Amino acid sequence: MVCKKCKHEIGPEELKCPYCGAENPFAKRHAKNMRKFNADFTQTERKVTNAAEKTGGLAKRAAILVFVIVACFVLVIIDSFAYVNFGNDNSQKTSKNGKASVAEAEALLEQGEYIEFVEYLNVYSMMSSSSKETEHLKHVKYVAGEYYDCIREMESMILRSTDPDYFDWLDGDISNFCMDLEDFYDVIEAQRDGEDNEEYKAYIEDMDNELKAAMKTYFSMDDAAVEEFLSLSRNQKGVKIEEVLRHE
Repeated sequence: MVCKKCKHEIGPEELKCPYCGAENPFAKRHAKNMRKFNADFTQTERKVTNAAEKTGGLAKRAAILVFVIVACFVLVIIDSFAYVNFGNDNSQKTSKNGKASVAEAEALLEQGEYIEFVEYLNVYSMMSSSSKETEHLKHVKYVAGEYYDCIREMESMILRSTDPDYFDWLDGDISNFCMDLEDFYDVIEAQRDGEDNEEYKAYIEDMDNELKAAMKTYFSMDDAAVEEFLSLSRNQKGVKIEEVLRHE
């Protein structure tokens, strides 16, 4: 991926650019998500195990699986709103101060904070809004939404792949990611051809580059391997991801 400040090529896991010292928001966000997920998951797993000790055999295993699956689902929902906690008066704040909210969303976009951009739009109910204030964001937010889904799916698969029991549910998550990936590139191609979104095309290209950088990191691929991966059918992609996650 490319440093947003000096434009040198940097690794997706480098917290700071080795050339200019600028922070790498992708690596910073990934490290933060890893710490949060691991801490939350460990705490939840400990509680589940203690609760399941009262049962035995298959019943114990089933109890642990059910609790862990539910816990992971809840953690993903909570994490999707981790950027800000606006309380219960968000709708009033949005309607009273819409221009300011849009300006804050645009600032996140300009900083390349695409995950936070989508979460901000969701919290302020701007992701599905068709108001005049958000009309100019319609193209980029569609791409950002698909980018968000792809990154979250990858993070979830990688973080949970350390749990042996997770592989019983791997096929569904892989399938979801492959569909999200196809949707991302369908949307991105449609937006690239548009004439009324010129000012946001740089962000769209940046999301494409960041998504590829994430695949390089999470799936242990180089540039050539990523391009080859993207040319595969959905089923072939699924087989490749499973091989990576199972270390085959």
